[in-house]
Amino acid sequence: SHSHVLILQQNNAMAIPTDESAAKRRKLSTDARAAIADDKIFEDLCAANPVAWINGKANSSNLDALPLKAKDLLEAQGRWDRFRPLLAKLFPQEAPSGRIASELEPLPSKLVPALGLGPQAKAFVKCDSHLPVCASVKARGGLFEVFCRAENVCLERGLLSREDNYEKVATPSVREVLSEQEVAVGSTGNLGMSVGLAAASLGMKATIHMSADAKAWKKKLLRSRGVEVVEHAGLYSEAVEQGRLAAEANPKCHFVDDESSELLFLGYSAAAAELKSQLEEANIEVSPENPLVVYIPCGVGGAPGGICWGLKHAFGDSVFVFFAEPTHAPCVTLGLASGLHDKISVQDIGLDGKTEADGLAVGRCSELVCKNVESLVSGTFTVEDSELFENLARLLDEGGRFMEPSCCAGLAGPRRLAAALEEHGALRGLLNRGTHVFWATGGALVPEAERDAFYKKGKRLLAATP
Repeated sequence: SHSHVLILQQNNAMAIPTDESAAKRRKLSTDARAAIADDKIFEDLCAANPVAWINGKANSSNLDALPLKAKDLLEAQGRWDRFRPLLAKLFPQEAPSGRIASELEPLPSKLVPALGLGPQAKAFVKCDSHLPVCASVKARGGLFEVFCRAENVCLERGLLSREDNYEKVATPSVREVLSEQEVAVGSTGNLGMSVGLAAASLGMKATIHMSADAKAWKKKLLRSRGVEVVEHAGLYSEAVEQGRLAAEANPKCHFVDDESSELLFLGYSAAAAELKSQLEEANIEVSPENPLVVYIPCGVGGAPGGICWGLKHAFGDSVFVFFAEPTHAPCVTLGLASGLHDKISVQDIGLDGKTEADGLAVGRCSELVCKNVESLVSGTFTVEDSELFENLARLLDEGGRFMEPSCCAGLAGPRRLAAALEEHGALRGLLNRGTHVFWATGGALVPEAERDAFYKKGKRLLAATP
């Protein structure tokens, strides 16, 4: 049966640091200290204290020099358009228009000053927490890549042309061909959900390699759809590596690589055009005088990286994007601030990489993402786990929609960044003007009992805060 449980214990010999690996870690840590201009930021990262890092290199004129180009973005948007009839056919209840899109909702008004924004600032939530099919931002990436894989198989076999109505992919004869295909992914949760649910909808076999910190309800939901879940006792990077190795052994298996997939990155990037049209519909001007400021929770970097890159193509220097990370797993902050990208992990500076924010529990960032956003992202900031639950309780008390605690990392942005922004001339006053968008990256599928426990935890923490 597809629903059996596999738990793979990692080879313990790998976990014991040898003199050689300890020396390598010391060298990486020394290199990072030397490369990060601000000693206090490095010390706070090592101590798991909250930090705000401003990227002095951010400038959208760098777009043309990047590995991925504007034509790649247009091609991704074209693919989403081709998938629309198929998505509508497969998900008539959840996505009747065939669009994987989410609402832009005003943030509850009382929260605007509470979060540290000035009276002239407008604030919204981008509700990817309620996206069709998988209720997370990963629908934009995981579902996109799985559908691209199905498209490629059909085109290669002559079962489909790009001019066809893609509803054809849902016919029995095509599904029979796709049933021989497999997809695999390593995930802490939501990417696995999107890949598994997308593959199941197309009749493809899916294997999701999940790390120890993946939430039990996510594993249970996937198994209920006939998806095989392989549990790994180690961290996220080990789950990805095990998934990659298993897929390499099978020529009919496509591995969705969270660390280096351009398709995932491009799938996410198409969200920028959607946000642009929503702001236009609401008659909200985006300009240097009325900037757009976006706060996005960040794990390995794929979703925030793709969205950031897409937003820079859409708005240029009028958009400022900040990534939010947990204090115990600040892999993108560390990779970008040191310039070492994926050569350094949070474990190299003595952190454990453990956090309640399951989707953000990543120790090493994506090189693909760092290369494409190191000259675009305005900065990053880190958040303690307690703040996730406190911000969720505040949001729900003011009538906001539920989102996963990890998404609430973004809500800490204005206060965390305030002092650092004032020290940078071009960013001074950013919190007092423009349009601020907090990206809610997951939530609608979280079971009621879990939501209740998260809320109560947040209320307990708020009551204990002097």
